[in-house]
Amino acid sequence: MSISKWPEQRAKEDFERILDPQGEVCGDMPDIGSEALLHWHEAMVKTRMFEDMALRLQRRGVFSVVAGGPGEEAIGVGASAALQENDWLHPTYRQAGALMYWGFPIDRTFAAMLGHAPEHVRAALPLDPADLPKLRSTPFPVFLGANIPLAAGAALADKLNHRAQVSLAFIGDGATSEGDFHDGLGLAGALKVPLVVVIANNGWSISVPTSRQTAAETLAQKAVAHGIPHRRVDGNDVFAVYLATKAALDAARRGEGPCLIEAVTYRMRAHTSNDDAQTYRDDAELHYWAKRDPIGRFEKYIERRGLVDEAYRTAQRKRIEAELRAAVKRAQSVPPTPPDTMFLNRLTGDEGWQFRHQQAELEAELEGRNPFLDFDGGGLPEARS
Repeated sequence: MSISKWPEQRAKEDFERILDPQGEVCGDMPDIGSEALLHWHEAMVKTRMFEDMALRLQRRGVFSVVAGGPGEEAIGVGASAALQENDWLHPTYRQAGALMYWGFPIDRTFAAMLGHAPEHVRAALPLDPADLPKLRSTPFPVFLGANIPLAAGAALADKLNHRAQVSLAFIGDGATSEGDFHDGLGLAGALKVPLVVVIANNGWSISVPTSRQTAAETLAQKAVAHGIPHRRVDGNDVFAVYLATKAALDAARRGEGPCLIEAVTYRMRAHTSNDDAQTYRDDAELHYWAKRDPIGRFEKYIERRGLVDEAYRTAQRKRIEAELRAAVKRAQSVPPTPPDTMFLNRLTGDEGWQFRHQQAELEAELEGRNPFLDFDGGGLPEARS
């Protein structure tokens, strides 16, 4: 049986843009120095190479599932470049660029992807305090909508304690239909907390186009119901993302409250390594967006400024590849985390029967028994008559 693909319904392109798809300036260019531009470029290239390597390792069975964001590098890098030291970053699994920009250790990231507990990773891969990133970052929730109330809470804490920090949170287009998203925006708008939310609208909520999970004409306009200012930018234009985010963060820092930014982009790969995007979207769509690639666009601009050339890019990619390989090797040197560690760090006193059931299943597997066929029912509630 053949499966029909979704027809593409491209987001409106009436957004803010500084750099067009050919790398030509078409707006008011911010005053960014050459050193900063090269740092942006490094972070974007490293992000894509990091995710390429992660996918290769997943195909070899090293990682279980990989969810990256090739094609979305301008959002993570451009938005995080507007942050200041000691601000809060609330990323999702598609904002590796934000972590690369601020120098979060790649070996620890790979180690986490291998399933090691954070305390084991910190012990095996210690960092000199001087090498720690100057930015606060929270772990991303699996249910991305939860990112917004968590970020709103952090921003509220900063406001109540008269701290100058602001919070920058990311979310995907599909998660804007989750209740948590609106709960967080409702609190942020009512209490005017220093929070900026960036929606990475890549057109697809897993295998469903954005147009099928919301009737909103734009995702930015969802801010209106909460009394929050909103903007739409070309998410493949690092300058447009940076300028919009910086203006919003500056306003939040002045006490003017939150802002919602929709960054229109495209997911160049499947949702995760467990997904096959070819079953639901057309190749013509991919070709259209490939010509709007954020890295290629940015490289054309900085090449015309004389900052990079082919020799520079070749040496850069060779250096980053070696850096990533060394990071993987360090991550693989971390001693295995005992599986039962997952049951040690819990927040509730009442374990519950589900908790005991999972413990019993793990014990069966560690003893070499099939936890599904040989499970004796330990931990299950008694059957009711």
